[in-house]
Amino acid sequence: MNKDKYIRSESENCTLTQKIKKLLMLCIVILSLNTNVSAQKAKVVAIADKLTSVSLYDNDGWGGMPDMWRFQDKLNKVASNDELVILARNHRNGAARAVAFRLLVARGDSRYRNILYYSMNDTTSFLQQSFDVISSNNVANYMVNVLVDHWDYQSLSDSIYLDSLFRSQPKLMKKAKHLYKTFISRSTVRELRQIFTQKDSATLDSVIFFTPNLQHIGRLSWILQNLPAEERYYDRLHKMYYDEGYTEALPALCRYRRETDKTAVIECLLEFSKGLNKEHVIEGPEGRTNQGLKAVALWPDSAFLPTLLKVRDYEVSRTHYDYYRIRLFYLALMSYDDEISYNIIDETLRMAEKDKTTLKYHLEFFREAYDMNPRSRYEFFLRKYDNEINDLSL
Repeated sequence: MNKDKYIRSESENCTLTQKIKKLLMLCIVILSLNTNVSAQKAKVVAIADKLTSVSLYDNDGWGGMPDMWRFQDKLNKVASNDELVILARNHRNGAARAVAFRLLVARGDSRYRNILYYSMNDTTSFLQQSFDVISSNNVANYMVNVLVDHWDYQSLSDSIYLDSLFRSQPKLMKKAKHLYKTFISRSTVRELRQIFTQKDSATLDSVIFFTPNLQHIGRLSWILQNLPAEERYYDRLHKMYYDEGYTEALPALCRYRRETDKTAVIECLLEFSKGLNKEHVIEGPEGRTNQGLKAVALWPDSAFLPTLLKVRDYEVSRTHYDYYRIRLFYLALMSYDDEISYNIIDETLRMAEKDKTTLKYHLEFFREAYDMNPRSRYEFFLRKYDNEINDLSL
């Protein structure tokens, strides 16, 4: 009896020992997995920490590869989708959040939508490199640009040089569009449309338009340029301009041609010398004159003519020129398409004749304005200054 009890006791001890061994082995495996997970996490975070800026291309413009591109590529190879979601929402570097978001979109992970709307107010700025050009961007704007399926030419409109270059060289514009879409999608355009549908795009535009204080998102400017003058949008535009101080809303507001908005246009036009010193050089934030001129181009009302003459007198007298404003000035005048505007243009060009350089720029941007919105009434000036205009292209 005692012998049987001893054998049973010894058997139980062996079973207990085996269980303890298995438990220890399981603990070792778990610890090993946790160590591996921690090591993986640390590796991903270490790469993300290095993303202090964003490289848009794998070329720095001088034949080399930017360091940031290498880090972006490494993150793409190492990070899982779950890790990218965490980075896109929570990493301390805005550039890392932006890159993680783009990689999620490229992988077709639908969680990008929640991250996008979560980040709409993320104004964290970072530098981005496009070949050898460095510029500034912000997280929300970057994320939206990754998704919107259009070529936003407005981003170039403030550059007269690029504007003229692309319009005169369609092949270059076509190439620029291709490069831009290739980067933002990191896949084909067809794949992007499957990830971000036309319905998604309409929803995003609606959110951007109706959500207050999203002026840091460049897409808003594009929306305003393409917004139809329907009654349902007026109140939002009114708040955007008068309450939120978004000056770019003024031209869209003026499509409705409400008498109550005339004062706002005149006030903007009168800020032609704001931010400029006596030599007409920028030394502070400029005024809203350019937006006022855009508004007049959409609403050519006689009430604005006296103020346009004040703008004209100032611009003709400048020794440091605002090329963009000169073009906007002629676009605004030609929108009237009447004898009064014709006479003002005639007088303006005569005033510009006092100085060869002044005449050169006024003729150049008058011609550009005419090309953008041809009106036969003003074709006479192209013939009158034919020799001078031909000299511009030499």
